[in-house]
Amino acid sequence: MSNLFLRHGEVQNKKDIFYANLPGFYLSTKGRTQAQEAADKIKNHFSIDNIVSSPLLRARQTAEIVADTLGLNVNISYNIIEWSGPNEWIGKTIEEMKLTENYKNYDNNPLNLTNTKESLFDVHKRFKEVYERYDNTLFVSHQDTIRAFTFYYLKESNFSENRPIHCELQNLNNNKVNKY
Repeated sequence: MSNLFLRHGEVQNKKDIFYANLPGFYLSTKGRTQAQEAADKIKNHFSIDNIVSSPLLRARQTAEIVADTLGLNVNISYNIIEWSGPNEWIGKTIEEMKLTENYKNYDNNPLNLTNTKESLFDVHKRFKEVYERYDNTLFVSHQDTIRAFTFYYLKESNFSENRPIHCELQNLNNNKVNKY
């Protein structure tokens, strides 16, 4: 068995803003359903011993739903917290964000983003620190955080491929990202 990745469930975001690390974004009803479906899939098809979650509310809520289903505890790690993205995006609506030059870079080649507190490679490094300490573990995190880790870990060439959707399970096997 290998480690699994799970992006958090859908978030309640009525204003449709880029929330990144902003507090107060919790799972929507759909997000809770997604998390329970992922928990059931893990219970029926995988064997995990640990759950490590980002400290952000949406990830913790997802992890707690899985933990309740599996009878496990949730460990929190700041190493797998959300990547904050370009500074000018935080708190903007998605439509406002799409008008920025950095969004064009993000859509085409996010490795060329500017004005960020942390590079995607740095995200990979911090995730790798915790990833290598665990076996048979579910990591509940965020889209770009998971993708930064898998992209650099596998030395892939297209960052836009294999970005996890809400509550999509992934693992690394045979030098590729597998989706469940």
